[in-house]
Amino acid sequence: MKMNHAVRLVLSTALLVPVGVVSAQTACPQGVTPGSSVCLPTGTAATQNPAPPAPRWRSTWGAFANDSQVAVTGSSSGQLTRWGANRAATAKCKSMGGRECKVVLAFKNQCAVVAEPIEDRPIYNVTYKPGLTVEEASRTALTECANTNQGHACKVIFSICSNPVLVN
Repeated sequence: MKMNHAVRLVLSTALLVPVGVVSAQTACPQGVTPGSSVCLPTGTAATQNPAPPAPRWRSTWGAFANDSQVAVTGSSSGQLTRWGANRAATAKCKSMGGRECKVVLAFKNQCAVVAEPIEDRPIYNVTYKPGLTVEEASRTALTECANTNQGHACKVIFSICSNPVLVN
């Protein structure tokens, strides 16, 4: 059977033009034949960029070191280890004139305060307290300070926070 050149051209062109939308299943797990029900069509979430990693936080430490003989207190915050926080607070205490500086409080991912009596007294107790916020630490420090100083009202004289830092 002889075909006319125009008919051949139309049939050849018709074979090249897609008639409907074809969705190829190319997002298949390794070893699975395309066309299987576990394969996903191209362009789905499986072939898009993965979600960014969840944020990671790094804990930080703070500390207070005190020399009660010369009444100085050194503080630190933002240190990556407890040891580093203790060392930094002790060094600051010594730089302020302390000779026998001892760590009195170390805290992680928290705030901390120092409280003492409002009235000048010859002998009094200083209170160091941590808390999730300065307000929380202050509430507990003021109560304990008053209790350890025969009921005398106290005030917060210093506060500091050591917050976690975003790593990625």
